[in-house]
Amino acid sequence: MASPQFLNFADIGTVESRLCSPETPLDTVEELYRFGALVFSEVQSRSSETDRKLTSVFGWSIASLAFLVSAYTKTPVENAKIAIATAALFSLVSVIVTGFAIKTRMWRAPSEDDWFKEELWNDSRMMRCYHIVSMLHVHQVQIKHIKTKAECLGLAEICLSVAAVIAFLVLIVPLFF
Repeated sequence: MASPQFLNFADIGTVESRLCSPETPLDTVEELYRFGALVFSEVQSRSSETDRKLTSVFGWSIASLAFLVSAYTKTPVENAKIAIATAALFSLVSVIVTGFAIKTRMWRAPSEDDWFKEELWNDSRMMRCYHIVSMLHVHQVQIKHIKTKAECLGLAEICLSVAAVIAFLVLIVPLFF
């Protein structure tokens, strides 16, 4: 199995020509369809999980930004204000990155034209092959979107963590000294 960190996409044209070949056994087509449906479901689950995490980090980023802006206005010490403004900037970057990543957009999905391909009504084998190719194409597009969202999530988490460390050092540590 390939490492999850690397995207190795199959060539859709090659897959389609091999699937449509009369030499490809029907059992192979059926297995590819079954596995494609499983992978398609998995990518949708991964997308939902990534969106859930992004939404959570988005909320925390907004909350930390609000807290830091409030702390900035109440801090009389100039050096502390600079540090708090820096932390607020990191929180703001996190808000922007997560907001971009969770922005609602329409992704490519199989259409009813893909589902009910008129010229394939009388050939169930070719219809199954066509559906496999449609799922493969949509899977590739969606996994690219998930990769982008995951990269944004990682950046936002780092920014939020940096903001939290700065806020802790500036606002909490002085209370003990």
